[in-house]
Amino acid sequence: MCDPVFPYSKKRISTSYHCRRVGKLLQTNPNERAVIYHRGGQGAVRDDTDVEVDFRQESYFFYLSGVEHPGFHILVDLYNDTIYLIPPTVPDTEILWKGEPDTAKELLEIYDADKVIAEADVPALLQVLCPQVVYVLDTVDTSIIKAAGIHECQLDKVCLRVAMDESRLIKFPWEIEHIRYAAQISSHAHMALMQRAQAGQPESYCEALFRWVCARNGMPRQCYIPIIASGSRAATLHYTRNDKTLPEGEHAMLLVDAGGERFCYGSDVTRTFPISGRFSSEAKTIYEIVLKMQETILSQLKPGAMWAGLHNLGVYILCQELIRIGILVGGTHEELLHLGLPRAFYFHGTGHSVGLDVHDVGGRTAGVLTNSYHERKIQSQMLISRPLKKNMVLTVEPGLYFNPTSIAMWTQKPGYAKYFNMDMINKYMPVGGVRIEDTVVLTEDGYDNLTIAPKTVNDIEALMACRAQSYMDSMP
Repeated sequence: MCDPVFPYSKKRISTSYHCRRVGKLLQTNPNERAVIYHRGGQGAVRDDTDVEVDFRQESYFFYLSGVEHPGFHILVDLYNDTIYLIPPTVPDTEILWKGEPDTAKELLEIYDADKVIAEADVPALLQVLCPQVVYVLDTVDTSIIKAAGIHECQLDKVCLRVAMDESRLIKFPWEIEHIRYAAQISSHAHMALMQRAQAGQPESYCEALFRWVCARNGMPRQCYIPIIASGSRAATLHYTRNDKTLPEGEHAMLLVDAGGERFCYGSDVTRTFPISGRFSSEAKTIYEIVLKMQETILSQLKPGAMWAGLHNLGVYILCQELIRIGILVGGTHEELLHLGLPRAFYFHGTGHSVGLDVHDVGGRTAGVLTNSYHERKIQSQMLISRPLKKNMVLTVEPGLYFNPTSIAMWTQKPGYAKYFNMDMINKYMPVGGVRIEDTVVLTEDGYDNLTIAPKTVNDIEALMACRAQSYMDSMP
């Protein structure tokens, strides 16, 4: 069986619309001469060697420019509605090693800018524009504009981040399509693992296969380090060592949390499946609890819904199910919820915003479960404290984990042990953990699931039953 190769294009991204939305959100005085300045990421080498580190563009810069290469700057003249792209100055010695850079004409064909100017021409441009205020991020290197005569008192280092975070939270149609492509190709990579993962294989083989399916479909970079958590390691949220062997056994599961990115737009998909190809009774019970949580949350997902309420709905279902299968005992449903006991088995949030970063701005920490919503960082309040809107892209990722450390922490609390049936916990402990995660976009009256990997027990077992030999299987 050969994995399909899907068509993909290099059509430029309409980043001028991003710049204009950010400019509008800055709410500048129309009579004020204001500009946005941002500098992209710089190339780097590993430690004290001359070996280059794989470059990935800084996300705010990509949002404004669409440029994936290092060393660029951008200047947006808000007063005259003009976007200047500033490529790096490349010395002849570097051209010998890396080749000719794109010309100004080529850059204007590739990127959505109005003009291209050299770094040496920035001082003259700023003298002509004579900005009263320059909006910058507080983390950006402003040496080039200060050398051009811009003073510290002219820099606004606060407003740009707020405006860009707000702008990035609501996606443009072309952003959604890039995320859709990333999620669907990532789904095919998950399906490839379902068909090829076997006991005795190294987790690193599964990681390599996932990366390969993404790369051959135009996504050579992962949105984050893939999580290939087999057996008991499935109870560890961000297990990325991926250096163990897939275990045998009727309960052995493989949790794969991985997603590729396209033009810096990412995806976040998790599937959990039995290594043997068949769910044991215990694994099926736990898996279907998580699936019920996700399906219930998705049924209520639409513009106007509150994210905190959706998370609480998932926890409500989890508590109900843990009582049903005899893990939580000795109290009413309301009492166990009030004590927070489901968090012994579900210690993260229900999802987060997705975009140019896997934990995107506007909801970056919304997936981190704390004792109180008031303890969250300011960025997450944009998603937590207001109704969801059309064209937000989110993950929905409930889970259920038998993590010995978490269970010990809760059962050792004074007076809490009586609520935990350790015999039943030990019965399900070999399952490790289950998480099911989809990337979705909010529509006018609901949501569109961008993830297409199978997730019901029957569909997963049917796909795994079609395991086939391929030329890859014969490779060392």
